[in-house]
Amino acid sequence: MVGFIIAASIVAIGLILFAVVGDILVDWMWFASIGYKHVFWTTIGAKAAVFLVVFAATAAVLWANARLALGLAGRRRRLPTAFAPTLAAAAALPDPLEFLRERLPWRIVVAASSGLFALFFAWGEVGNWSTLLRFIYQVPYGTNDPLYDKDIGFYLFSLPALVAIKNWALLTLVIGALFGGFIYWVHGDIEDRAQRISPAAISHGSVLLGLLFGVKAWSYSLDRYLLLYGDNGVVVGAGFTDVNVELPSCGC
Repeated sequence: MVGFIIAASIVAIGLILFAVVGDILVDWMWFASIGYKHVFWTTIGAKAAVFLVVFAATAAVLWANARLALGLAGRRRRLPTAFAPTLAAAAALPDPLEFLRERLPWRIVVAASSGLFALFFAWGEVGNWSTLLRFIYQVPYGTNDPLYDKDIGFYLFSLPALVAIKNWALLTLVIGALFGGFIYWVHGDIEDRAQRISPAAISHGSVLLGLLFGVKAWSYSLDRYLLLYGDNGVVVGAGFTDVNVELPSCGC
């Protein structure tokens, strides 16, 4: 299991590096041919910054979440079999999860898995390098929109970055919850047949669910600004229904 994870990580890193090197060479040759090498290095720096920030943030969140689950899992012990004859018979049966629970170096697995997921996340977000540059170097547009009275520069420079961060947070929380749930399940804190979930798993899941609801509430607050991008096939922007029905219904 550990060897498979390590091999998968190495293969993934190799494929990503191969693709990155190919893209860099093509871009460098094109920008050099038209005399815009400084633009090339700006894009490379932005892509590297996005990759490193997303990788570090994702790896830290997933690792901390998994380590917390690993530390809390298995703390609830069952009653001795002398007090429950039915459990004594069940205890004699082989546990298919015992190998995973007892033999795997969980700290290494957690670190490697967090790094692998973070690698895929970071690679998927590299395409937002221009969003990062627009957010950093944004300037006021000088005109406000008629619905929210916000500078149009907010929609051009800030809103795309906020939506990207929101999408990353939602995906990271979902993957973290699945990762933590797997750890609790392997260690017996989540049992399908007995329909039992340990207090530690419930508490951990409740915190993640609360964070998920918080990010989702933030998502709804951003969606109200996206109404201005709506296209109903006749006009582009917030129509009468959007302003008078959809906007009040979401509590914005």
